[in-house]
Amino acid sequence: MAPQNLLQNLTFEPMHLDDLQQVLKIENQCFEDPWSKTYFTVSLKRPRSYEHFYVARRGGAVVGYIIFNILHEEAHLLNIAVPPANQRQGIGKYLLASALEMIQADDGREVFLEVAVSNLPAQYLYRQFGFRICGIRKNYYGRYKDAYVFRKGADTDAT
Repeated sequence: MAPQNLLQNLTFEPMHLDDLQQVLKIENQCFEDPWSKTYFTVSLKRPRSYEHFYVARRGGAVVGYIIFNILHEEAHLLNIAVPPANQRQGIGKYLLASALEMIQADDGREVFLEVAVSNLPAQYLYRQFGFRICGIRKNYYGRYKDAYVFRKGADTDAT
């Protein structure tokens, strides 16, 4: 578990265009098929009420981010990333907990996400928050790269 003082220095803030360089660096470090600069730029310039882009910040540095949608009573976690140098410090857990608080405050009843079958650390994190596998998406991340669909209902507490 992360030392408490590291988490006390974190803030959960909306992502801005000024954060884009740091976010794209993290995106490229964490994913084989990273989202494009265009996607982030367009989304941040034309925010929609159901799209949420947030960063974890320590001082002036972005040390992780999370992207999720809330539409009616259903939420979908689209992306969460922490750069390798900042992993295993509780930042991912902090981002996920903060997003789930927002979802619950917005009357979200169910939360879904996809995670690569091979990504055991992420699966472990999601299970800590009460997510359970409810399906599989074949070739979701490319040929022979399946994803589990995880679901967390309003009746599912973190363990």
